[in-house]
Formats: sequence, structure tokens, C-alpha cells
Amino acid sequence: MSLDDAAVLKPGTGYIYLAAPDTEKPDVVDPLDPGGDWTNLGHTSLENGVEFGRDGDDPEPLGSWQTPVLRETDPSVTYSLTMNALQASPTIYQLYFGGGPEQMQADGSFRIPARPTPQVKALLLVVVDGSAFLPLWHPRVSILGSDAVTLDPTTLAEFPIRARFLGSSLLDGDLGEWAVLSTSVSS
Repeated sequence: MSLDDAAVLKPGTGYIYLAAPDTEKPDVVDPLDPGGDWTNLGHTSLENGVEFGRDGDDPEPLGSWQTPVLRETDPSVTYSLTMNALQASPTIYQLYFGGGPEQMQADGSFRIPARPTPQVKALLLVVVDGSAFLPLWHPRVSILGSDAVTLDPTTLAEFPIRARFLGSSLLDGDLGEWAVLSTSVSS
């Protein structure tokens, strides 16, 4: 692979959008407006940025008496994205606590369900590096709170939310599509 300076990413800022599950991949020309029915999640933590996770088995070698490492197993792996939302809003409460719009009460409060139900959505993350941006699209994710909310008077309150990538019929069961930052061809 050759060196490609244009493919190096410094994630200066970013935007997280949600839509109905299996929403088609948008043609993003403006990171602030992906078009269609995508809704901005709102403010997320600067201090604790977006983090991608990978959980699962490592490949294990399979061999023969003659060749100890002949092949490897296909491990079972799940991928996720964790974000720390900052807005104490109905949308964030629904995602964190696992409840739908029916949890909203007439007085504007949110009733926390005894049994959380992950919310299935389409997710679009647009990472911005100066004038370049990188859309990362996942047509189906399962979203639920992932860690404790801490109310620390020296910082902003954060609602840690994890989105697990799910297979989608839009991608023949695959999990998402990430744009490529550079168009140079490797030799």
C-alpha cells in the first residue's frame, strides 16, 4: 500500500443522525444536512468521543499433523459504536432507558420502563476533518444505554449509549458501509 496523505483522518468534529430502520444510505454532500428523514441526535461529548467496539472470538488456528497452522476459524464478532449524549431530551431518554414514545407522560416527563427495549434505528455518523468528511452508515442498529450516568458538577452530564450493528436486508445481511476518504489507488 502506498502512502496517501489524503486518507489520514483527524476527527475534528462530527454529527450523529438517526432514522427509521433500513433507511437507505444518503448521498451526503453537507455534513450538517444529510437529507431525507435523518434526525440529528444532538450534542455529544467532546471529552469522551465516539468509540467503536469489537467484541467476539479471535480466529483460532486449525492444522494438520504435517502443517500445524493450515487454516483459521471464522470468529463470531459483533461491532458497536458508543457515544455519550449530552442532551436530557425525550429522544435520549428513549435510547438510554429503552422505551418508546409511549413512555412520555402528559406532564412532559419520561417514565423509565421496568424492562428496557432496545430501539432499532438506522445510524449515520459523519466525521468532519476540515473541509473533508467521512460518512459512516449503518442501516440497522440496536440502541440502549451502556453505562452509568454520572452527575458531576465539574463537567457536563453524559448519557452513554451503545449502538450494536445489526445485519440489514439492504446489504444482504451485512452491517454497514463506510465511505473511503481518499480516491487514490494502491499499487
